[in-house]
Amino acid sequence: MIVKLLFFGEAVNIPSTTIGLGIGAVSVWIDGAGFTSATNDLGTLGYMLLETQEVDIGEPEPEVRDLFSNLHGQVVSYQIKTNLFVRSGGIARITMTRSVEQDGVLLDKSIEFQATDCRGISVVSNPVNFSTEMLQLERSVASLDEIVADDDLIAIVDAAPPTEGVG
Repeated sequence: MIVKLLFFGEAVNIPSTTIGLGIGAVSVWIDGAGFTSATNDLGTLGYMLLETQEVDIGEPEPEVRDLFSNLHGQVVSYQIKTNLFVRSGGIARITMTRSVEQDGVLLDKSIEFQATDCRGISVVSNPVNFSTEMLQLERSVASLDEIVADDDLIAIVDAAPPTEGVG
């Protein structure tokens, strides 16, 4: 199973409160099929633009493969933990979880992988955690080696908020 992920998210505290407010967008390609969604609950403060390389996670058991081969209309929970990095050299540990009901009990089924040489910027204080309902993307986008062009990546990194107060 080949997986590629693109994530953008930012969360800050509402001034004069301890309430965090964030927004994020995620796209994931599994064996060439693309899915996307957005969230307003990131579970941490900071700023992240993460583009992974394609990662071969091996051959999961058939039940897990079936659960993740078509995510359209399905709720997926994400946990994304990265090192601090700017532009390139990022390392990300990503867990994607689907909950399935069996006999009145929710059972979590996950795929987990580590991506190296990630592109983007990550200045977050903790792992990013969110759940969202995924929608189908066009397949042709997954065929691009890099989704975010180098010039756009430089502009995004330059425009990133300061890192004071994160961590």
